[in-house]
Amino acid sequence: MSPQPDYAQKILIVGAGVFGLSTALHLAKRGYTHIHLFDSQPYHINNYACSPGCDAASCDENKILRASYGDARLYQDLAFKAMPEWRRWNEVLAEMKAEDLPAGLREGVRLWNDCGFLRLSGEGLEESEVATQASFPEGLRGTQYRVSDEGRRRDAEDERIPKTKIDPFGRLERGLAMDGVLDMTAGFVLASRACAFALFLVRRAGVKTWLGREYGTKSLMREGKRVTGIVTNDGEEHFADTTIVACGGWTPSLLPEIEQLVETTAGSVLSIRLPENRQDLWDKFSPDNFPVWSWNMNSYDPNSKNVAGLYGMPRTPEGVVKVAFRGAKWTNYAYRSSATGRQLSYPKTDVDKIPEEAMRVIRSFCEENLPELLDLDLERGRLCWYSDSVDNSFLIDYPPETEGLLVANGGSGHGFKFLPVLGEHVVDVLERKDTEYTRLFRWRDVPEGDPNGLREGVEGWRTLGRQKMVGQEVWRRGGDDARL
Repeated sequence: MSPQPDYAQKILIVGAGVFGLSTALHLAKRGYTHIHLFDSQPYHINNYACSPGCDAASCDENKILRASYGDARLYQDLAFKAMPEWRRWNEVLAEMKAEDLPAGLREGVRLWNDCGFLRLSGEGLEESEVATQASFPEGLRGTQYRVSDEGRRRDAEDERIPKTKIDPFGRLERGLAMDGVLDMTAGFVLASRACAFALFLVRRAGVKTWLGREYGTKSLMREGKRVTGIVTNDGEEHFADTTIVACGGWTPSLLPEIEQLVETTAGSVLSIRLPENRQDLWDKFSPDNFPVWSWNMNSYDPNSKNVAGLYGMPRTPEGVVKVAFRGAKWTNYAYRSSATGRQLSYPKTDVDKIPEEAMRVIRSFCEENLPELLDLDLERGRLCWYSDSVDNSFLIDYPPETEGLLVANGGSGHGFKFLPVLGEHVVDVLERKDTEYTRLFRWRDVPEGDPNGLREGVEGWRTLGRQKMVGQEVWRRGGDDARL
């Protein structure tokens, strides 16, 4: 039986990204009254926007919101639980007067857009998609349109789903191989805006926020096996009954306990801004006409140099189109653990280029399917740093033989969609409740083998030190193709 919660205990949360924000929201909702949220970024000023230098994974133009989880039913169910909450946030924002909107948001912009998610493969369905279709609730099977099925394409047309959402790249018209599923339960959320709104809700709920470089966490304070709080960059000590570490890719460098279960890895992201005078492109890439998409998402093979592991988004309200590569998870062994001596991957965010191999894959796909983007300048190239767990499942638990410390980590590139609901389960862990989710997220041993490809270490081919970094000079059509 769980002990009676101490709602008056002092709780520090390190990290104001998705895990930290959601935890703070649900702690306040559950009745905790002494909550402090710390981050080195002045999010109350920069509103989580990428352009001012925000470098957490949560700071992004948009993120995919989907319940396609193969046979991982608990994650599927949690995604379906999050969707109504995202709709509620849309409704709350729609009812707010312009002058009352949180900074970073504007009238008429929805956080959650269910424009559909087109999961494509060259021939046949990927195994993960077959498992997803088998797991989807019976009542939602009608929202799944297989693009190789002429009957289902007609059904989509009858439902007034634009043909461009079934075949946004014109592959069927050109007789090119393509299979996959258009999932109309899915779409995207405007990530930075969503975080800005969540921060607004957190502060309105009475959580004390400590945001800015001086409030970044320098170290944890320990007395024997107990963590007693944190030391911030300004040298101040902040004591706590419970410290929750939720700082994404920076977590392994702060917590030796997590080193073997989580590795910091990066995806490659390109952002292209559509010219204001190209209404044709604004219309084409509008969420009304263009879906979230992925291409051979689980099929990238570095040995064959194939084109796979890609995803992309419709344009943002400002006209930014994002294309990204996650087939290779880049690492940067730039930190040595003071506790174990092990070299750890650490976020390198001061770059505006991506590895040449990522550019080759993205550019090859665009040459065949989105050539118009190659006529436009890149607005930004960047690496998006995630905390990948060894099995892609979240790690939310008290570390063994450590008191006063709770870890909320291992987002593995799929955590953002749960922003409105994840914190409920973090609080359940805090209160030591035994639920199917606290069991799913609990601390585990390092599995045999290498299920997530995270054990190559410093000698692995994915390290940034082994990559040539490229950007604008090879992006545009007619660029220096020989370099790719």
